[in-house]
Amino acid sequence: MNVIPSSVVGMKINEWYNEIQKLDVIEAERLKEEVRQEIESMEEDQDTLLYFQLMDLRHQIMLDYLFPKERKMSLADYLREIEGQGKKFSGLLEYYFSFFSGMYYFSEGKYLTAIQSYRQAEKRLSKISDKIEKAEFYFKMGEVYYHMKQTHMSMYYISLAYEIYKKQATYMVRRIQCHFVIAGNYDDLHIHDKALPHLHKALALSQEIDNWPMITKSLINMAHSYQCIGSFQAVPYLLEAIKAAEKTGSNDITFIYYGLALSNFIDEKKSEAKKWFKQAIDSAQKFDDGLSLILLNFLEVLFIKQGDRSEVLESLNPLRNSQGYPYLEELAFVAAEFYTKNRRPDDSVFFLKQMMEAQNQIRRGEFQYEI
Repeated sequence: MNVIPSSVVGMKINEWYNEIQKLDVIEAERLKEEVRQEIESMEEDQDTLLYFQLMDLRHQIMLDYLFPKERKMSLADYLREIEGQGKKFSGLLEYYFSFFSGMYYFSEGKYLTAIQSYRQAEKRLSKISDKIEKAEFYFKMGEVYYHMKQTHMSMYYISLAYEIYKKQATYMVRRIQCHFVIAGNYDDLHIHDKALPHLHKALALSQEIDNWPMITKSLINMAHSYQCIGSFQAVPYLLEAIKAAEKTGSNDITFIYYGLALSNFIDEKKSEAKKWFKQAIDSAQKFDDGLSLILLNFLEVLFIKQGDRSEVLESLNPLRNSQGYPYLEELAFVAAEFYTKNRRPDDSVFFLKQMMEAQNQIRRGEFQYEI
């Protein structure tokens, strides 16, 4: 059997990478299979094997971007394998390792660890010459800082990403997602009049490319912004979002039902609220959506059972984690307003303190980075 030089395989991986960048699935799949076969006969070269593994993950990102319902990227096994080898990376490989590590930790809700990994990748960003790859990095940074409610840092990185994506017609979905993050940051700053234009733009772009999942998310986000300012327009957008979600069978419909239930409970339209609450419960069980069931349990305890302070507090306890604190912050404020309306000021103040504690927990990672 003839041994194939690792440099030849490395060049083939570069060809594969070029097709990934062009989002040419057929050609990328063909080259991936060729590389896989050549590696079987390749001379021993651990760097090339690691490069292959990293590019295989980049390939999965492309598929996840183009076919989000068909593929789901998983990095857990990969990270365990590579970290267990104790390898030292250099240059491009080191960048990709840190970048993919950050993506994995983000998916696990470990936002602080994700930022630390991304910052390690950022030190080697100069090794990346391709603008789209840089945009992907900036987008991920903007995304994780948004979840940490480090608004100005998020705005900085998402703006860098958007400036690149807006010049690339192929990356319309990323442009839409940038608008989502920008709007979310404005909502966190309570500048909702600046958030809404970005969401209207996201909806227009989603409709332009006939992307129903993005149309659904645009409508949900618009409803949330209108809800934040107490506008009656939130409900019509949620009703429109149901129609969009039904076209794709998206599990986003559970959150839409939840939003309608919450809006109607707040407006003291109990009959209408209970109708949407029942649909939300059925949908959450259908999709095995644990988070939605937690949120719905809170609605039941507060608005239907009108439980006491301790029961409402207990319903919020499952949200005391990095992924749950943003929801806890919002629902604690809902509870505070509920008790204010019911002339129970002590309970209202108690839940305002719970809201502030959640805000502190979200932001507490800001000064914990390794220097």
